[in-house]
Amino acid sequence: SFAMKAYDEITALKSGDNCLPVFDFYPTYEAYENIMYDFEKNYPDICRIINLGTLASGRKILVAHIGDNLSDVEDEPNFLYTSTMHGDETGGYPTMIKLIDELLCNYGVDDRLTHLVNNINIYINPLANPNGTYRGGNDSVDGAIRYNNTFADLNRNFPDPEDGDHPDGRSYQEETEIFMSFAQDYNISLSCNIHGGAEVANYPWDTYQKLPADVNWWVEQCRTYVDTVHSYSDDNYFRGFDNGISNGYAWYEVQGGRQDHMIYFHRGREFTLEISNRKLVRSE
Repeated sequence: SFAMKAYDEITALKSGDNCLPVFDFYPTYEAYENIMYDFEKNYPDICRIINLGTLASGRKILVAHIGDNLSDVEDEPNFLYTSTMHGDETGGYPTMIKLIDELLCNYGVDDRLTHLVNNINIYINPLANPNGTYRGGNDSVDGAIRYNNTFADLNRNFPDPEDGDHPDGRSYQEETEIFMSFAQDYNISLSCNIHGGAEVANYPWDTYQKLPADVNWWVEQCRTYVDTVHSYSDDNYFRGFDNGISNGYAWYEVQGGRQDHMIYFHRGREFTLEISNRKLVRSE
């Protein structure tokens, strides 16, 4: 089943230090919007919510910008976490809401998190495909689908380095155009796109059989990430593939994916993180 909580139910769960609880539920869509804008209201010095675009449905693509100087463009890396561009791959959605909260409510308390906020322009988008996730209505993720409202797979809808424009034969979707504009306008240096359906850190390329020139760096970073996961998780988590990591094309070829688009066209570095063998994660 899928436990859902409205905005007032969620805020009532806040702890004494004003941190949100660990999510074992999903917010209604309206609660999600309210939570995001609450971050800006409660932490105005270090958080700004950016509406990248309002979809025809009225739902929004929201990003939390977290940093110690939001008014100036600082000479710091621009890092993006984004999740659930496949609407039924929901594990990363509440996880990213909680990550935003952890960074904000521990700023000035936890030295490591404070250092991250002070030295990186952090952007976090918990829900990249709200129309797919709330396909059945704003009060439930039951009925979530992989696709958007026009049944386009958003992770096949980007310009492809090898296969060119419109590799899926579809026009660029409103969500795709929003993220392409965001990458251009905000000069994203590093990014991670969170999915579900497997447990693996997937590094480029997805569209090319050849390995990237910086493959050794990618293997090192993915290996470091997964080794850290192993040290904090049970023995069965992230153990498939090459002990938790894989080259994208070696797994299966993807044309029109966002990972390769961000790297090739925007000269950033993005990898795909699959965090759960179950796509639509049940909340209880």
